[in-house]
Amino acid sequence: MNIEEMKSLLNTDDIVCVVSKGDHVLTSNLKGIRPWIKWLRENPELLEDGVVVDKVVGKAAAMLMVVAKIKKLYTPIISENALQFLSNQTIDFSYDRTVAYIKNNEKNGLCPMEQTVVDVEDAQQGYQLLLQKIAVLMANK
Repeated sequence: MNIEEMKSLLNTDDIVCVVSKGDHVLTSNLKGIRPWIKWLRENPELLEDGVVVDKVVGKAAAMLMVVAKIKKLYTPIISENALQFLSNQTIDFSYDRTVAYIKNNEKNGLCPMEQTVVDVEDAQQGYQLLLQKIAVLMANK
Protein backbone atom coordinates (compact mmCIF):
# COMPACT_ATOMS: atom_id res chain seq x y z
CA MET A 1 0.00 0.00 0.00
CA ASN A 2 1.48 3.37 -0.96
CA ILE A 3 1.45 6.44 1.25
CA GLU A 4 -1.34 8.18 -0.70
CA GLU A 5 -3.60 5.14 -0.24
CA MET A 6 -2.69 5.13 3.44
CA LYS A 7 -3.53 8.85 3.76
CA SER A 8 -6.94 8.24 2.22
CA LEU A 9 -7.68 5.64 4.91
CA LEU A 10 -7.39 8.34 7.59
CA ASN A 11 -10.66 9.79 6.31
CA THR A 12 -12.60 6.52 6.51
CA ASP A 13 -14.11 4.54 9.39
CA ASP A 14 -12.55 6.79 12.06
CA ILE A 15 -9.11 5.34 11.29
CA VAL A 16 -6.41 7.40 12.97
CA CYS A 17 -3.32 5.30 12.27
CA VAL A 18 -2.13 3.05 9.44
CA VAL A 19 1.03 0.94 9.24
CA SER A 20 2.08 -0.77 6.03
CA LYS A 21 4.88 -3.30 5.69
CA GLY A 22 5.03 -5.56 2.67
CA ASP A 23 1.67 -7.30 2.34
CA HIS A 24 0.65 -6.41 5.91
CA VAL A 25 -1.51 -3.41 6.77
CA LEU A 26 -2.48 -2.49 10.33
CA THR A 27 -5.16 0.11 11.00
CA SER A 28 -6.55 1.48 14.23
CA ASN A 29 -9.32 3.76 15.38
CA LEU A 30 -7.98 3.82 18.95
CA LYS A 31 -7.16 7.28 20.30
CA GLY A 32 -3.79 8.61 21.39
CA ILE A 33 -0.90 6.16 21.77
CA ARG A 34 -3.20 3.16 22.28
CA PRO A 35 -2.52 1.69 18.80
CA TRP A 36 1.24 1.80 19.42
CA ILE A 37 1.03 0.23 22.86
CA LYS A 38 -1.20 -2.55 21.49
CA TRP A 39 0.94 -3.21 18.40
CA LEU A 40 4.22 -3.18 20.32
CA ARG A 41 2.76 -5.84 22.63
CA GLU A 42 1.10 -7.97 19.94
CA ASN A 43 2.86 -7.46 16.58
CA PRO A 44 6.22 -5.69 16.98
CA GLU A 45 7.64 -7.56 13.97
CA LEU A 46 5.00 -5.97 11.71
CA LEU A 47 6.12 -2.48 12.75
CA GLU A 48 9.86 -2.72 12.09
CA ASP A 49 10.73 -0.96 8.81
CA GLY A 50 7.05 -0.12 8.35
CA VAL A 51 5.60 3.00 6.75
CA VAL A 52 3.21 4.93 9.00
CA VAL A 53 0.45 7.47 8.49
CA ASP A 54 -0.79 8.77 11.84
CA LYS A 55 -3.39 11.55 12.26
CA VAL A 56 -1.62 13.31 15.16
CA VAL A 57 1.90 12.69 16.49
CA GLY A 58 3.15 13.91 19.83
CA LYS A 59 6.42 13.05 21.51
CA ALA A 60 4.96 9.99 23.27
CA ALA A 61 3.83 8.48 19.95
CA ALA A 62 7.11 9.48 18.31
CA MET A 63 9.06 7.63 20.99
CA LEU A 64 6.95 4.51 20.49
CA MET A 65 7.58 4.69 16.74
CA VAL A 66 11.32 4.78 17.42
CA VAL A 67 10.97 1.75 19.71
CA ALA A 68 8.99 0.06 16.91
CA LYS A 69 11.82 0.87 14.45
CA ILE A 70 9.53 2.24 11.74
CA LYS A 71 11.29 3.67 8.69
CA LYS A 72 8.90 6.35 7.43
CA LEU A 73 6.16 8.56 8.88
CA TYR A 74 3.64 11.05 7.55
CA THR A 75 1.35 13.01 9.86
CA PRO A 76 -0.90 15.97 9.22
CA ILE A 77 -0.22 17.32 12.74
CA ILE A 78 2.94 17.03 14.85
CA SER A 79 3.80 18.62 18.19
CA GLU A 80 6.89 20.79 18.53
CA ASN A 81 8.37 18.31 21.06
CA ALA A 82 7.80 15.40 18.66
CA LEU A 83 9.37 17.36 15.80
CA GLN A 84 12.44 18.13 17.88
CA PHE A 85 12.70 14.52 19.08
CA LEU A 86 12.30 12.98 15.59
CA SER A 87 14.87 15.38 14.14
CA ASN A 88 17.48 13.43 16.12
CA GLN A 89 16.26 10.00 14.94
CA THR A 90 16.68 7.94 11.76
CA ILE A 91 12.97 7.96 10.80
CA ASP A 92 12.20 9.68 7.51
CA PHE A 93 9.22 11.88 8.38
CA SER A 94 7.01 14.56 6.89
CA TYR A 95 4.12 16.60 8.25
CA ASP A 96 1.71 19.37 7.30
CA ARG A 97 1.71 21.56 10.40
CA THR A 98 3.01 21.81 13.94
CA VAL A 99 1.16 22.50 17.17
CA ALA A 100 2.73 23.68 20.41
CA TYR A 101 1.67 20.51 22.24
CA ILE A 102 -0.87 17.68 22.29
CA LYS A 103 -3.84 18.57 24.51
CA ASN A 104 -5.49 16.37 27.09
CA ASN A 105 -9.06 15.10 26.58
CA GLU A 106 -10.50 18.12 28.40
CA LYS A 107 -8.54 20.43 26.03
CA ASN A 108 -7.29 22.44 29.02
CA GLY A 109 -3.70 21.30 29.34
CA LEU A 110 -0.96 18.95 28.22
CA CYS A 111 -1.81 15.32 27.39
CA PRO A 112 -0.73 13.11 30.33
CA MET A 113 1.27 10.86 27.98
CA GLU A 114 3.15 13.89 26.62
CA GLN A 115 3.74 15.11 30.17
CA THR A 116 5.22 11.72 31.05
CA VAL A 117 7.98 11.98 28.42
CA VAL A 118 8.44 15.76 28.11
CA ASP A 119 11.95 15.66 29.63
CA VAL A 120 12.98 12.21 28.33
CA GLU A 121 15.21 11.74 25.28
CA ASP A 122 15.70 7.95 25.33
CA ALA A 123 12.88 6.15 23.50
CA GLN A 124 13.17 2.91 25.49
CA GLN A 125 13.05 4.82 28.77
CA GLY A 126 10.06 6.77 27.44
CA TYR A 127 8.29 3.52 26.54
CA GLN A 128 8.77 2.13 30.06
CA LEU A 129 7.56 5.38 31.65
CA LEU A 130 4.49 5.38 29.40
CA LEU A 131 3.67 1.77 30.37
CA GLN A 132 3.97 2.74 34.05
CA LYS A 133 1.74 5.82 33.55
CA ILE A 134 -0.90 3.73 31.74
CA ALA A 135 -0.87 1.18 34.59
CA VAL A 136 -1.44 3.98 37.13
CA LEU A 137 -4.25 5.52 35.07
CA MET A 138 -5.95 2.14 34.63
CA ALA A 139 -5.68 1.40 38.35
CA ASN A 140 -7.44 4.69 39.13
CA LYS A 141 -10.46 3.95 36.89
